[in-house]
Amino acid sequence: MSINPVFPDFAEASREYWEQLTYEKIKKRTYLDPLYDVAFKVFLNDPEALVSFLNGVFHLEGEKRIVSVTVKNTEVNILFPQTKTFRLDIRATTSNGYCINVEMQKAKHSRFIERILLQHSAFMLQSKYEWDQDFFKESDQYTPSEVRAQRYDLRYEIPPTYAIWVCDFHLEQQDSYCGTWGIRNEKGLTLTDKVKYILYDLTQFDKTKEQVETDEDRWLWLLKHAGESDSLPDFNDDVIAQAIKRLLVKTAPDSILKQQARNMVMTEEELDYLAALKVRAREEGRAEGRAEGRAEGREEGRTEGGMNKAREMAKAMLDLGDPIEKVMQVSKLTEDEIRKL
Repeated sequence: MSINPVFPDFAEASREYWEQLTYEKIKKRTYLDPLYDVAFKVFLNDPEALVSFLNGVFHLEGEKRIVSVTVKNTEVNILFPQTKTFRLDIRATTSNGYCINVEMQKAKHSRFIERILLQHSAFMLQSKYEWDQDFFKESDQYTPSEVRAQRYDLRYEIPPTYAIWVCDFHLEQQDSYCGTWGIRNEKGLTLTDKVKYILYDLTQFDKTKEQVETDEDRWLWLLKHAGESDSLPDFNDDVIAQAIKRLLVKTAPDSILKQQARNMVMTEEELDYLAALKVRAREEGRAEGRAEGRAEGREEGRTEGGMNKAREMAKAMLDLGDPIEKVMQVSKLTEDEIRKL
């Protein structure tokens, strides 16, 4: 197997090594890191925790508070015409009729906003289908005319569908850690309140533990800091205390620890991103070689363009929190070159 000098085949050449190394490091920590999918679901995909989190997100008080949720199957299949499968992190319906999708996003994608829109479209269609099915289950208590009338009213009605994305990277579209986005016209008038996108940018969430006041603050603070902490505050909240206990490394199943290690080494999306950088570097190297007629221009990664892509990839890995040793292994840059980034 040949390995590109700037972009080695990380997935095949060293994935097992890094997974084992990361697994051993995780075992020495106090908590799993909920910024990665498996621990995020352990932390929040519990009915009581999800109710508390959602009441914080929507700032619901008193009689308006969500009192229960029904956690749903997270796999959504849509025909495009080929079947496209979306695996959501958390999907639920609430006691007040909300259809909720909660996502933890560690890696940044070049078409991130389009991904949100596409995934939400599939989520909305699935929610609409289930909503209609609930009606038809009860249709035997109505006369045929009443069924037809209600089916007419229901044909294009959609349930409230809200997507909540917790992002561990900077969102250029937002000037604060939280943004609620909807469908509006150029004057800011809302077309519908039934579709909302709530985006959290944890890089802009800088509240200290002492500044935390609301349920929203508490969950965001814990999400951001749990993976690096030796001790976490439960804020005198039993639901939060139980969620923190679920993150304890010493009581977590070994399968969870290994899945966490796989998540931390390189997610599928990160591997796709690195592959895209590799292909772009190859194409730019070839183009430069043709333009300048130099033999070295045909050697992958040895042109200035290739080195620029190596630096870009290294910077992306650093932004994802990868250790310098791993960045050196993948990019083949020196430690000094990486620290300058």
